[in-house]
Amino acid sequence: MSHLWWLCFALDKLTKPLKQQVVGTWTLTSGSEKLANGKTVVPWASGNLMLDSTGHVAFFLMGKDRPKTVANPRVPIGPVLAYYGTYTVDESTSTLTYNVESSTSPAFDGAVRKQKVVLSGDKLTTTGSPVKTSDGEIIPINEWKRAK
Repeated sequence: MSHLWWLCFALDKLTKPLKQQVVGTWTLTSGSEKLANGKTVVPWASGNLMLDSTGHVAFFLMGKDRPKTVANPRVPIGPVLAYYGTYTVDESTSTLTYNVESSTSPAFDGAVRKQKVVLSGDKLTTTGSPVKTSDGEIIPINEWKRAK
């Protein structure tokens, strides 16, 4: 009986559209950035990605090296990146497109962020379109696990 259940579960995952598979809350397992010189850095310690079934996205990352100070909770201490907005899915290219409404960085307000998606069970990898920073262009690569 358990083998039949597993087969049904596996077939269900294969037949579901990507849009249905990505819906949920995801917890960061690795947050890295590929630099223009080819090096990869891992500045992010934790984060969440929330994709709801109506097409809304909430995304945030907390940096590894944030100073431990007592501060005004209304003023973030970085590195930190958060934004919210809406998203669409392109099934044919396995791409999510985030339409950012507002962000902790004004440079992302109104931005369109494309994410190439690789989904394997409860693991999701997103590779973002290039981001121009004061230190040069980066490509964000985030690995997530489905929150339980």
